[in-house]
Amino acid sequence: MQYKFQERVNGNFVSDNFIIYSKNKIYYKYIYMELPIVQKIKDPDNVKAPKKNIHPHLPNISGVGGGSLLLMISPVKTGKSTIISNLLLSDSMYGQDCFDNVHILSNTIMNDVTSRHLLKVYDVYDKYDDNIINNIVNNQIKFEKEEQPEIAIVLDDCLGSVKREATVNHLASRFRHYNIKLMIISSQKFTNSVSPVVRSNATDVIIGSPFPNKKELMNVASEYGDLFGGEENFLKIYQKATPNRYDFLYLDLQENPPLAYHNFEKVVAIGDSIQE
Repeated sequence: MQYKFQERVNGNFVSDNFIIYSKNKIYYKYIYMELPIVQKIKDPDNVKAPKKNIHPHLPNISGVGGGSLLLMISPVKTGKSTIISNLLLSDSMYGQDCFDNVHILSNTIMNDVTSRHLLKVYDVYDKYDDNIINNIVNNQIKFEKEEQPEIAIVLDDCLGSVKREATVNHLASRFRHYNIKLMIISSQKFTNSVSPVVRSNATDVIIGSPFPNKKELMNVASEYGDLFGGEENFLKIYQKATPNRYDFLYLDLQENPPLAYHNFEKVVAIGDSIQE
C-alpha cells in the first residue's frame, strides 16, 4: 500500500514517481511512497536447536536471545530447595541435559539435605563472590556469540551477603547477552533484600507458601499487583494458587497478559481475570 506526500513546487513536471496538479495556479507535487511498515527481522541462520522440548508452563528459555530470570520469594521451610532441585534434575522439567553448564552459589547448600543431589552433578560454590560471577561471564565471552555455551546460574539464599553494587545485580539486566538461559535468584525475604534491578528484570516469579509475614506479602503484592488487577486481586490469586502447604504461585511475566499458575500445573489467572 502507498500514500501520497504533498509538497508545494514551482512549475509542471511529469514523472512516474509523482504527479503535479494545479490549484488556483499554485502547483503541488504528490509523491508516491511506500508505507513505513515494520518488518520482522530474520532470525540468524545458525541458531542452535534446543537440547530438549521444554514444557510451556515452565519459564521460557528458548528462542534467539531467549532466557529467564526467575525470582523466587519463599520463606524458610516452604520447599524452595525442592523446586530448584526439580527444575535442574527432573526430566519433566529442564533436567540434566538442558544446559551445557550449571553454576550454583548458595550459602546453605552444604548443610541442606534436599540439595545434596545437586552437589553431585553441578558446579557448586558455598558462598557468593563477585569474582565467581566475573569468571563465569569471562568464560562465556571467550566464545563467539553463536558458540557460547548455554548455561544456568543459581543464587540460592545469597542476597543477604550481596551488596547493592554487586556484579550479579548488574548481570540481572544483561544475562541474555552472555547466553545465560536461566538465572535463578532465590530469597527468603523481599523487602531490603531483592534489588530494584532484579525486581524490574525478573521475567518469572515464584512466591512460596505459607507466607507468615503478611507485611512482606503485601510488599510483593505492591510490586506485581498492577499486572494482575491491583493488590487486592493479586492476593486473591495468591490464595487461589496456594491452598496447601508447599504450593506456590508462579507468575509468567513474559506473556502478555501475564499468567499466574498454581505451581507449574494450572493457570489460575490471566492478567486480572481469575480463572475458574
